[in-house]
Formats: sequence, structure tokens, C-alpha cells
Amino acid sequence: MKNSLLTLILSLLIFTGFTQNSKFEYTGRLTPAIKKAKLNEASLIYEIMPQFSRYFALPYNDRAQFDKQVITIYPQAYIYPQDNYNYLLGFVSVEISAICDGKVITSMSKSDTITPEQKDILNTADLGTDISIKIKFNYRNGAIGNHGNAGKIYEGEYAVTVIPQTEAEYPGGFKKFTQYFTENVFNKMPEQPATEKIQQAVLKFTIDEEGQIVDARIAKTSSDPKIDMIILDATNKMPRWIPAQNSMGSKIKQEFSIPMGGGGC
Repeated sequence: MKNSLLTLILSLLIFTGFTQNSKFEYTGRLTPAIKKAKLNEASLIYEIMPQFSRYFALPYNDRAQFDKQVITIYPQAYIYPQDNYNYLLGFVSVEISAICDGKVITSMSKSDTITPEQKDILNTADLGTDISIKIKFNYRNGAIGNHGNAGKIYEGEYAVTVIPQTEAEYPGGFKKFTQYFTENVFNKMPEQPATEKIQQAVLKFTIDEEGQIVDARIAKTSSDPKIDMIILDATNKMPRWIPAQNSMGSKIKQEFSIPMGGGGC
């Protein structure tokens, strides 16, 4: 099996002034994720799309219409239900794409049932990669307020990251990770221009089977070699992590990709 690859989001909430005592908060991944074992068990498209309605990407006007329909059909779900959407959506096509053994594989169906070809993609998707799900749909005849758009086809996209059964963990969790990077990276920035530059950087590193940090590198430079070196030095000096494990309990490698300026990747 290929080394597990996990893309995380480093969300930096940057406080006013960016003084030498600047702080940031690591809040973890901002995108949905699914464990490999659960992915392999799925038979319906809903089973591989946690928080579907929250993360389903649509053009602005279509998204407003979608939210209105969801809260009308599921009034007790506070807009973001995790349910079977056949009451609301009529599927025209469902396209699933994922990186399998380093290659992008795509398969299309015409219902919410995962086909054998799509199942094969899910079973062989590389750990840490995003599964892309493109859905073309219309609203069921009973959808409220949709009478003027009868027969209209909408198109949206959803992405979910494949993760190991147990993810690698910094000792002490998010709070301690936040504290470490605050003290060893952000508080070492000498002035405001430097803290602005650091937001451009993207850091990558791997946690190996023993929890050691290996292959730390700057995937995207801050444009300042000194800042890049501070980031790398702090990364390489991090304490040993608790390594990731697969569904069999075996320790596996896990790679992290961290945009230092927050947002997503």
C-alpha cells in the first residue's frame, strides 16, 4: 500500500497588529473526511458524503435555491441534514473520480447507487487524496417553490478526503500544536511584513511509522529564505507524534500539507 497521504488545513486566525506576540489557532481540517474502511463498505452515494448539504458546491444562485429546498423538506435538520436525499433530488448523473495508485480514475452512473466500477475506485483510492463527486440533478416534483424551474438540470460538486482509520496526532492535540507553532514560528517573526510573507508558505511533512517527522519541506515558499528556514527548523524539531494506523492496527505513514495562511487546499 502506498504511504498514506493526508491533506490538512492549517487555519490561522491572525489577530490585530501582527506584533511579535502574534497568535494563531490550529482548528484542524475544514473539509469533510471519510475513513478508508467506511468508504469500502458504502453502497449508496450518501454514505460517502458526510455533511453533504453543507459542503455541496453550487453556483451562488443555485446554492441559495438548494438551501431553501433543504430547510423546507427537512425543517428539523437545521439546514444540514445527513440523510437520503431522494425525497428532494432526482439524479441525472453521478461522476466519481479519485487517484488510484497515482492515476486519476473516473466512472459515471445515473443514480445514487454506487456501481461496481465506482466501488472499485473507492476501494483503491489512495489514502490522503480527495474523492471528487460531480452530481447533475433536478428537484423532485414535490419540491416547494420550484414550479418555474421544472425540468431544469443543476450541477454541483462535492469532495471528501480519504483518511486512515486512526490519524497521526501531535502529543497533546490541537491545543499543543497551536502553542508549539505560535512559540517557534510566529513569535519569531521580527515584524509585520514577515508575518504577512509567512502566509504565502505551504509546509509539507510526513509522520512515519515511529511518529518521527521526516521529509519536511516548503512546498510553496514565503519568498523569504529566512522565514522558510524558521518554519522548517521548527517542524524538524517537533516532538514525536502518535503515528497513524490502518484498520488492521498497523502503523502507517501519514503526510500533512499545511497552508500557513489558512484557507484550504
